[in-house]
Amino acid sequence: MLIHGFAATAALQPLGEFDLDFDVAATRRAAVAHVSSMATRLTAQHAGLRIDTIVEHDFAIPLLTRVSDRVDLMVLGHHRPGLIERLTTGSISSALSARSHCPVVTVPYRNLATGGPVVAAIDVDAPSDLALSAAFEYADVTGSPVAVVCAISDAAPPAQIESVYARADALLAPWRRRFPDCDTTLQLVNGNPSRAVSEAVPQASLLVVTRPRAGSTFAAWAGSVARAAQHHTRCPIAIVDHSRTS
Repeated sequence: MLIHGFAATAALQPLGEFDLDFDVAATRRAAVAHVSSMATRLTAQHAGLRIDTIVEHDFAIPLLTRVSDRVDLMVLGHHRPGLIERLTTGSISSALSARSHCPVVTVPYRNLATGGPVVAAIDVDAPSDLALSAAFEYADVTGSPVAVVCAISDAAPPAQIESVYARADALLAPWRRRFPDCDTTLQLVNGNPSRAVSEAVPQASLLVVTRPRAGSTFAAWAGSVARAAQHHTRCPIAIVDHSRTS
């Protein structure tokens, strides 16, 4: 499914600067033609693929949030964040990832990595089955190894490190049995989780992380590992809702 929302850019400006000449009908025709052309090209490249399209007069975030309630996965391009975006919670991919009812994959502009392992970031105190399921299933389809990373404090004593590793290893046991052909490694990383997770496996082909639990404030998203990963990681990122199950 290809989704495109269009709206007058003037709607973001002060009232006195509105472009009153915005032609909704003409803009819709142009948008429909553009999306239809893209669908035609994709169909030619992938024979037998069914492609539905949605073109609506709406801003991207509310439109995509509504659609996310009836699809299994959303994929968005993610441009390099600018100064304003770094200082705020901006960008469509970031805002949608915080609100979506389904997993969201963001693909960074011109930074697509291939051939590396699929990385899943887990919290042993609150593991996500959906994150592990997404990582192992994608790795199984692509023939990639799986690298599971878990952040620990720099000040963690040896006994705590051993405990975290043992618990994380136990969490992986059923997934290793389910996907015996996936080469799986476990790595503990030190430091700030937001940056440590992103830098743990720089050659990753996909990073799977969870966003804050459903009902969390948007401020929780703004400071989350998932949002930080979108700004620091050079590979595609799959963000899943912690409260969802596989």
